[in-house]
Amino acid sequence: MARMKARSAKGKRVAKDTWKSKVWYDIYTPQSFGGDVIGQTPANDPANLIGRISEISLRDLTNEHSKHMTRMYFKVDGVSGNNATSQFVGHDTTREYLKSQVRRRRSKINAIVEVRTKDGFKVRVKALVLTAVRARDHHKTEIRVRMEQIIKDMAKETPFAEFVHAMLMGGLGSKIYGDCKKMFPLKRVEIFKSEVIEFGKAAEAPVEEAAAEEVVEAAAAAAETQE
Repeated sequence: MARMKARSAKGKRVAKDTWKSKVWYDIYTPQSFGGDVIGQTPANDPANLIGRISEISLRDLTNEHSKHMTRMYFKVDGVSGNNATSQFVGHDTTREYLKSQVRRRRSKINAIVEVRTKDGFKVRVKALVLTAVRARDHHKTEIRVRMEQIIKDMAKETPFAEFVHAMLMGGLGSKIYGDCKKMFPLKRVEIFKSEVIEFGKAAEAPVEEAAAEEVVEAAAAAAETQE
């Protein structure tokens, strides 16, 4: 615990607990993620909060137990009173989960692509395709090229908030799976990591409830399709 020394009335040095001067702030997700509290953090000055990163699992945010392996990261970008707002800056998937998906006599195809969304956000996306049987090099190349194109097309046609939901909830993976399985037998598709490189428009439009329900339904359908 951080402490600073101060002099007592008699001139002796005494320990002063600096935590007493700190204020606790609630960190909220953007409205496109529900505007929920995802954690608390202390600070002596609200300005010190700007840029702090908060982590939460997708399971805790959506109450979907199947999303326990996905971790989301939000960066504080504003403070009002005791409340701190944040921006989504990326996600990743636990290494243990990714290792558990790899099997013998199957091929693993990775793609890393930088895209720009309809509203100007630049995002680095990392995707993984697992084939049902071992693939030859030309099959891997064809699948990689196609998955990269699908990611670019979806980003170009959708605003940032919708694109992030597609990455996290299975819409993008389902699209890649549906197209690439026509080229070669597939087992699973994972959008296992993303990173926001440049921010576009500051204002984010809330996701309508009906659209959110469609995202959840799409995720469930994608999971059933890839089993």
